[in-house]
Amino acid sequence: MAASMEHEIERYLLGDPLEASKVIASEINKSNAKFISFIEGLQAGLTNSDNVTRGRATHMIGDVVEMLPPSFLSQEQGDMLTTFLLSKLRDHHSVQPHALQSLAVLTSRCSPLGDETVKDICHTIFQEVQNQTLSHADRGATYRVLQNLLGASTQILKDMGGDFVIGFIQQMDAEKDPRNLLICFNCAHFICSNFSLGPFAEEMFEILGCYFPVDFVPPPNNPHGITKEELVIALRKCFGATSQFAEYSIPLLLEKMTSDLQSARLDSFLTLAECAPVYGVKGLTPFLGSINSTVKREVLMNITSALVGAANNAITSVYKALVQSSTNLINLSNVSESIVELYQDVVKFLEGTDLKKGCLAFSLCHAVANSSAFAMGVMIPLVLPSLISCCQKQDQVSEQLAFVKELNGFLSVIHSQKGNTDVLSSLQILIKSACTVFDQLLKSTSSDLQLEAIKGLSLISTPSIAADADQIQNFLVMLVTKSLTVPCSDLRWEVLKSLQAILEEEPKLSEQTIKSLVEQSKQDNFKLASEALVYTAVNRDSFTKVNNIFLEIMSQDIQALSENSDHLLSCAQAMKQLVHQISFTEMFSQVQASTALPLISLSIQASELWTKESSKTCQALMSCFRETFYVFGQFMEKSEVASFWDKMTLLFLEGEIENHDFSKNLKKVQPFQSESSWQQTRLVALMEGFVASADIQALVERREQIFEAAYILALHSPDEFTHLSACKCVAALVNKAPIGSQIQWFLEPIVDKLKRAMARENTLPSRLRAVQLWLWLTKAMEIRGHSATTILSSHLVSLLDDPDVGSEVGRSLSMIVEDMDMFSARNHSIITPLYKQRFFALNLKALLNGYQNAVSKDIKQNYLLAMSGIVSRLPLQVTKPHLTQMMPLLMLALRDSKNPNLGPILSTMSMAGAIAPQTVSSNMDSLVPQLLDLSIASVDMKVRIAALECLEQLTGLPSHVLVPHQTKVVHELKKALDDKKRLVRRQAAETRSSWILLQPESKS
Repeated sequence: MAASMEHEIERYLLGDPLEASKVIASEINKSNAKFISFIEGLQAGLTNSDNVTRGRATHMIGDVVEMLPPSFLSQEQGDMLTTFLLSKLRDHHSVQPHALQSLAVLTSRCSPLGDETVKDICHTIFQEVQNQTLSHADRGATYRVLQNLLGASTQILKDMGGDFVIGFIQQMDAEKDPRNLLICFNCAHFICSNFSLGPFAEEMFEILGCYFPVDFVPPPNNPHGITKEELVIALRKCFGATSQFAEYSIPLLLEKMTSDLQSARLDSFLTLAECAPVYGVKGLTPFLGSINSTVKREVLMNITSALVGAANNAITSVYKALVQSSTNLINLSNVSESIVELYQDVVKFLEGTDLKKGCLAFSLCHAVANSSAFAMGVMIPLVLPSLISCCQKQDQVSEQLAFVKELNGFLSVIHSQKGNTDVLSSLQILIKSACTVFDQLLKSTSSDLQLEAIKGLSLISTPSIAADADQIQNFLVMLVTKSLTVPCSDLRWEVLKSLQAILEEEPKLSEQTIKSLVEQSKQDNFKLASEALVYTAVNRDSFTKVNNIFLEIMSQDIQALSENSDHLLSCAQAMKQLVHQISFTEMFSQVQASTALPLISLSIQASELWTKESSKTCQALMSCFRETFYVFGQFMEKSEVASFWDKMTLLFLEGEIENHDFSKNLKKVQPFQSESSWQQTRLVALMEGFVASADIQALVERREQIFEAAYILALHSPDEFTHLSACKCVAALVNKAPIGSQIQWFLEPIVDKLKRAMARENTLPSRLRAVQLWLWLTKAMEIRGHSATTILSSHLVSLLDDPDVGSEVGRSLSMIVEDMDMFSARNHSIITPLYKQRFFALNLKALLNGYQNAVSKDIKQNYLLAMSGIVSRLPLQVTKPHLTQMMPLLMLALRDSKNPNLGPILSTMSMAGAIAPQTVSSNMDSLVPQLLDLSIASVDMKVRIAALECLEQLTGLPSHVLVPHQTKVVHELKKALDDKKRLVRRQAAETRSSWILLQPESKS
């Protein structure tokens, strides 16, 4: 073994370091050799008279230690090895870098080292290593040694006191490499945060301050991945590491805040905002006047919104730190005086005629007021009278709107301090004045002004702020009135949010509000009143009341379907919104008993009354209830899911009503019987909503019966709505089947039955129903990632050759790769990544071959439909490798004006021009005429616009490809300029301009 180690050492020294180090480390780790034997074997190299050989031997120690497990060496071995490496730091200057590299490894892999050893490392490095003379890699080794010691031996370094601090400063001095600077900044931050800098605080800041602001620009390829942002953040942390830096940092920041470079000013404001909490009242007070002046200057200059925002954030942070760190009334008095001085400096802008300057000055005052309750109490009494006056005397809507927005900003500050009664009591007069302004604005014809007025009133009309209870009541009455009369959707949304916010803070007002809305709903504005009722459900009691109101109204409407269908649907939509709104609250736990079961009862009740004339109303109502059941399933707890599953399955399989909290006067129903009337079978939509959204994977009882019943119904029901709901039930049950053999049990029998149902001897409607069910099964299995999907999808592709059902398959095949909310994580579906790409890759060859071998034009059209639908719904990166094969087929698909995928195909073509320009360029002779034809002749406006956009995107191709078509395109697009649709004309003008501006290649 000794001979082997000697061989590897010799191999290393001769220039094959990596493999030799691996072999030696492996032998030591396996205990086939001892580490001491390795060191003894290195003796000749370490004592060699040749400097290069000694350096390599020294470096080899670090390489081998790095490949050993952490803490492989004992503390005694580590100390001994460290002592030896320190002696090498005093060796020839060419050996020193190798010793540093090995020390960096040793200090990271062997810890803890002895106390004296740690001190020896620091003293030796500080005395012997002239870091500035080394390469960046060797300087990095020095910093890594110090970083490792800071992490493992913090207390020992603290005990060294100023010796360590000044030593680190000397080593870091003049460092420029960004890789090393990141390490240095991290070390400096740790030292400044945890060590006493003593008399060296100024020296430490000087060594850091010279890098501010960071102007590093990474190279184009950025091989080391270091960004300017990383350096900026690391340096900013250093500035804010200790309050001792305040007297040096703030003057530097103030200087840079007046720099001509916007980036320097921005960095200065951001740094001050982060450092202010650390500097506190002692560090900030001497510079407060200068900070106010500089921030005011930046805000009023308004060069960029980013600079204004950063300056305002800085002043907020400064005053927040001043108040929080003030320990006596004298300090607070100084802060108050400073705020007043700042106000006096900007008051001429607040009361002036320059709207922009005035709003900027108000934003500065707002930033100060937003810093603390104390600052708010000083600033707002000064500013609000001027601001209220500005709002009242302005005649132009735009100017009035600007000031009202500023007023709302100050009121939001007041609202944030709603628990501070001392401050709020002193502002009541101003709050009442603001209410007067808002009352006037509510009479304005401008919806924007009304919107801001409602926002403002909602901020100050809450019980914790408003001193007058009548003010709250009047505001509530106004909100109820507005909720029923406002035509603007944005304004109405703000009204409803304000209504909800007040009732959440004062729930006892809910009862009267609900009564008022119910009375209003009996008039002509039921839809708006029902929507407003949703926002009054702020606790369990109010939810129960609103829920019962909706159920009662729907029950009454169902008894008079012919007269109240719109009324019924509006109420159902409101119920769905109500359930969704409480889905994230504690109230949701009561929806199964209070909402879900009553909705089932109502559905059964309605099924006895539906007629042929009310079929569309039935479909709309059941669709709405289905969406409500989606919400139930998504948010139910697992125990509730199991309980609800039992009730639903017994009802749908056996028609059992008596024992499950349903209304007792209902007749028995059989929704899963295909012989039942459509009025009953459409109840399956409720089961669909539940099984498609709930976490039913663990539910086994009666699962097989439900699956079989849904499968039979999907296969035989002539009602299209019922058929689709049953198909989705089957798909959801298959997708959420427990992992294991059960899914195979589901599939095997029905695959054969479905194939027989799709056979040509059956009627066309029966075959089409079987095809649709097969499609849904395939999608469910594809998303799940089951191995059986190959059989399912290949059979679908083969059906494209069928003259009767092939066109339906062609139109529907893209559904498999289409995103659907039904199959999503929030609906607890089992989803495997990249299922779309897998489906495309497995079936592309069959689609291409099928098109080539098709015996008729109609069959080819089926393949074109399928191909275009799938490709247009996939990321272009997936289809890019196959574009050369598919491009001719996609262009053929563009010729079919009835193809429902024209828009998506054109979008794909647009992106292909950028990602696969060569493929598109080779087909320009065919593509350009087709796009011109679609842009002019297509009956669909969206297709015309998409064709024009595609033509515009083509202008990014090489000019030699485009110039031959330029004249024709520019001429033909004149027709599109006269299109009857404005959006088409606008896109035509943009596209034509792009083609006109093409530069033909210069002739040599």
